[in-house]
Amino acid sequence: MREIFAGAEGVRLGQDVYTSDFTERFRRVGPEGFWKLERMQAYDEGDFPSWLAFRRGEWEESLRLIEELRPEYEEFFGRIARAGFRHRRVRIVERPLTPYVQWELHILRVKGEYGEEVSVLDAERVAAYEEVGPLPELCVLGDEAVYVVEYGPGGVPGGAVRYTAPEVVAKARAFVRDLYGAGEDLAEFFPREVAPLPAPAPAP
Repeated sequence: MREIFAGAEGVRLGQDVYTSDFTERFRRVGPEGFWKLERMQAYDEGDFPSWLAFRRGEWEESLRLIEELRPEYEEFFGRIARAGFRHRRVRIVERPLTPYVQWELHILRVKGEYGEEVSVLDAERVAAYEEVGPLPELCVLGDEAVYVVEYGPGGVPGGAVRYTAPEVVAKARAFVRDLYGAGEDLAEFFPREVAPLPAPAPAP
């Protein structure tokens, strides 16, 4: 899939500029919707309270803090619904699930109850695309832009490369959409593969 970006002109954005640019463009997402591809198996979530509790080994507290976010998620995805577009995510998972992914899927389950549509895809299903390295992390905003999101050591956010050429955006969106269709709805995956798991080891 890296041929999607071959020869295309991208703009490198530092983390602060990326966040600002993303936020502005997200407000304009049209009927093509928002698509996200997550491939890494761990990220650094900064000062996110549930993440910090997880890192301290306080699993039940981390889950309680996720539950406290329900009003925030209800408001956020309600605004998206009123804006008339859909918010979809492909979550690539390796087996066994990493502690981070186990934790994140609890968050995504709650988000899913308010409107985010999450498709879970086993890493072995994308192996054919990864002969020269893992798939990139992608965010596609309607027909306006696609970001190849970058991370530093430990999964610390490191900015992104933004592409706006219509043909690049369309191809990236189609690629993520196809992966989404090949995966399993999180609402079916979670009770079978995540809910029965014991508390994971704390994140490093």
